Amino acid sequence: MARAAHELRTPLALMRTSLDLALWKERDARSLREALEETRREVVRLSALAGNLLDLASFGRGGWEVRAGDLREVVEDAATAARAEAEGRGVWITVEGPEPAPCAFHAASVRQAMDNLLANALRYAPPGTEISVRLEQEEARWRLSVRDRGPGIAAEHWESVFQPFFRGDAKGAGTGLGLAVVQEVARRHGGLAYVTRVDAPGTQLVLELPEAGPSLTK
Repeated sequence: MARAAHELRTPLALMRTSLDLALWKERDARSLREALEETRREVVRLSALAGNLLDLASFGRGGWEVRAGDLREVVEDAATAARAEAEGRGVWITVEGPEPAPCAFHAASVRQAMDNLLANALRYAPPGTEISVRLEQEEARWRLSVRDRGPGIAAEHWESVFQPFFRGDAKGAGTGLGLAVVQEVARRHGGLAYVTRVDAPGTQLVLELPEAGPSLTK
């Protein structure tokens, strides 16, 4: 709770400062617009942080409705939703894997995890590169991997990146909770979330889910 309060105070302080400066003296339209744009960026950050905090809180409660479904459909929907932002950054997203991909899972939380994995990849993917989404079946588990061609994650941070509020660089663009949500989704399904080594520059994050669903893994 203390860490969450600290993370909430930072964007609130920036918003207050920006608004106070705008109200302190008469400003032209351009200056006021810049103040509003800066405030809006912090509102977006606050909204993302609040959403991720609510996700983590809800995962601590029971009552998940797990149903048989098609993982490929969830992956495709998440990739489609991310493509507009990707194209605006000069990045393209590809999806590979079997169709259908039958699995018992909680659809809303897995979709949230996929959205977070893609958002993380987009944050670091350089223009003109590809984000590869791959769905593979290994024995009785499905392996969802998202790979970017960015600077990569240092090996000593591979476990830490899934901890709440951890940031391994100075970008500061994320909430520090997106990958923590991914790990919680994996845990609730009896699965795993981890980083794997890749040959070329970049990062590959993996979400593994048991095909039979969480009820048979606990």
